[in-house]
Order: sequence, then C-alpha cells, then structure tokens
Amino acid sequence: MSKPSASPDGARRAVESYVRALNSRSVPALMHIGNVPDEDWSRREAARILAADGGKDLKITDVRIDYDIGPNTGSAELTAKGRTGATLHDTFTVLRTAGAWHVVIFDDRPLPPGKESSSAERPSP
Repeated sequence: MSKPSASPDGARRAVESYVRALNSRSVPALMHIGNVPDEDWSRREAARILAADGGKDLKITDVRIDYDIGPNTGSAELTAKGRTGATLHDTFTVLRTAGAWHVVIFDDRPLPPGKESSSAERPSP
C-alpha cells in the first residue's frame, strides 16, 4: 500500500485513497488511511463505514481542503457520485502524522488509560 505524500497534495491523495478503500470494500485499506490499529473496535467501525458507503463505485466530483487549522491539519469536503447516481457528501479532517496524510473517519477510538471523555453530557444517576 502506498504512503500518501507528505506534501499538501498528499491530503488530496489521502482522500482519494479513502474513496478507493470504500469502493473496494477493504477493511485493511480503510484502517490504513484512517491511521488506526488493527483491533476489534477498528475492524467493527470499518465494517460499519463500508456497510454504509462501500462498494458504490464512487467517482470523485469535487474535493476541497481548507488548511484552516495549520499546515498539518485540514478540513476536507468530498463530493462523489456512485454508479446508481446517488451523491455522497462527506466532511472530515485530514491530518499529517509522521509525514503521512490520513483521514479522520473513525469515531469510536477507545480513550487512552486514565483519560476521560470530554463530553458535555452529565452521567445519569
């Protein structure tokens, strides 16, 4: 699997890799471009993402990346059209870590030991 470039163009290539992973319904490719470890939680979430958007033969019609946070982090807006004509609109963060761009698409990352959720919700009594 090729490593997305460390240049800002690498952010677009990371988005393109994300779409390829969706189209091929590849759990390992999705975890790679999402920069998550191969663990039960990440395989489950990858499968959930693929169940929703995988295998649609998506063709990118537009990608916009705004580096509003800094040179290593951006907000990506993806528009793609599937073989049935349905349009996918997705917005997510792109992040450069150790010189490689990744897409932040995994929401269910476990918290590191000793960390608490920053949720504003109060626990139920």
